[in-house]
Amino acid sequence: MTGSCPRCKAPITSTPDEQGFLLCPQCGVRLKVQAPAPATPLVAAPSAPGPVFGWEALQGDLQALRAGQQQILVSLAMVLKVLRAGAPPSTSEAAWGLDAPSPDSRVEDSVPTAPPRTRRRQKSVLLVDDDPETREAAVAALGQAQVPVEAVADGNSALATIATEKPDVLVLELDIAGVMSGRDVINMIKATMEWVDIPILFYTRLPIKDQKEARQIHGGDEYVAKGPGSAEALVARVIAVFQRA
Repeated sequence: MTGSCPRCKAPITSTPDEQGFLLCPQCGVRLKVQAPAPATPLVAAPSAPGPVFGWEALQGDLQALRAGQQQILVSLAMVLKVLRAGAPPSTSEAAWGLDAPSPDSRVEDSVPTAPPRTRRRQKSVLLVDDDPETREAAVAALGQAQVPVEAVADGNSALATIATEKPDVLVLELDIAGVMSGRDVINMIKATMEWVDIPILFYTRLPIKDQKEARQIHGGDEYVAKGPGSAEALVARVIAVFQRA
């Protein structure tokens, strides 16, 4: 401990004795050492209050989130309706979903449904024959076999009918009268890309030796000669062409 004597001002550097006194080496005075004041204990400052999470605030956030999810579902459902119908919904349909439903409601239109099955069109026949008797007999036989058939008497009418509705099989009399012959009809069909795949079945009075001649020389696919019982043979040949196609 270091200090100075209050009497002689001499420096004192020593340690206190057992009674707590210091002895001045200059004048011999004994000095009482005062005990240091006790240190004041440090007290921690109160911390700032942290955020308080209330149950009511949490419930409000959850309700807002649920309402937003319901709004998105409703909007998606309305978009699906528009895509299916091809037109926007009426204004009565909740104004495009601006009025969100309750959380318990379900949006059924959010799941797309399978498209309805379309019934296949029944295959049809176009008969070109200028002979009324054989034409009517062939139409009756095909109708009895439940084969849709349309009959015309000349080449111009045949091409106009093909342009309106393409038949699945063309039954043609090669020797038809008129400005457009049977061969002209064949040439027009072969020259038109949309018609070139139509099977041509000759039902004719012209002498044709066999099926090979009908294909290679006359440009047809099948051949039935007119005569007794030829209408039934024509029906069997048409059905065979249907099955092969």
